[in-house]
Amino acid sequence: MPSRFDSIDPARIRTISIAERRSKVSVDDVVDPLAGPRVDADALRRMLPDVLAARSLVRVADALRRARRDGREILWMFGAHVIKTGLSLYLRALVERGWASALASTGSSVIHDLELAFHGATSEDVAAELPAGRFGMARETAAHVEAAIRRADAEALGLGEAVGAYVREASAPHARVSVFAAASQAGIPATVHVAFGTDIVHPHPGFPAREAGEATMRDFRIVAERVRRLFDRGVVVVLGSAVILPEVFLKAVSVAYNLGAVPRDVTAASFDMMPQYRVRENVLSRPFRGACEAHAVTGHHEILVPLLWALLGEA
Repeated sequence: MPSRFDSIDPARIRTISIAERRSKVSVDDVVDPLAGPRVDADALRRMLPDVLAARSLVRVADALRRARRDGREILWMFGAHVIKTGLSLYLRALVERGWASALASTGSSVIHDLELAFHGATSEDVAAELPAGRFGMARETAAHVEAAIRRADAEALGLGEAVGAYVREASAPHARVSVFAAASQAGIPATVHVAFGTDIVHPHPGFPAREAGEATMRDFRIVAERVRRLFDRGVVVVLGSAVILPEVFLKAVSVAYNLGAVPRDVTAASFDMMPQYRVRENVLSRPFRGACEAHAVTGHHEILVPLLWALLGEA
């Protein structure tokens, strides 16, 4: 039965070509950590005082090193801002070098990942495009997202897996900067947790909402299994999602407890530009009381992620 309330007809939405849009970030802004100069990790450690955030940074690096050595779960949860600040190849390198066993992200990350991979630019000028009715209206972006969603539906895949496969098989010109393609190639899950109404593709006339919902639900079940594994001496790192991923994580933790998991020596860390309530409560505080070492490091991703990478001895 249809709703008794009036609603916008999506067929009336006017779209534009991405070529008409100014983007603030390009593939030229993406830094390749494997192409830079060598950094002595031990020397960097000696430069950092063993107090406060510097201590946390080092202890997170140590926890990641132990988890990789022992084959434990390492889950990275990241928001779209990480991609928009030129860090895609850092995430790819973490995947390729075995520092990640699973990734989790948001619908907006998919958008920026696909735009960079196929068009070499992303992050539109919202202040300029919004009053013109053009914000989020790029046809090509919506077409890529819709193609990945329909693939997920046809093959019963999670959305993240479908995005990675789509980028790889469509021979995107800049596929090497795609985080989801990297996870697909490495054979690890990269889940996507869509909140309807939050992403620029949702108003588009052809957006397949039912299929998107099914795909993101598959991804929730996948990430719930990775969180269950995380209970046994795993590491979870949150990079810049203030609301959606901490909420997803808390529900996945509840599933793990429901299935009988008992946390042991978990490490949880957050890196963000400001302290976030839900990250503190839903990731660092509530989930693993008494069985978790928690760290919150406040600062810009484009500074903290390269520092952490250097401390891992990979830079």
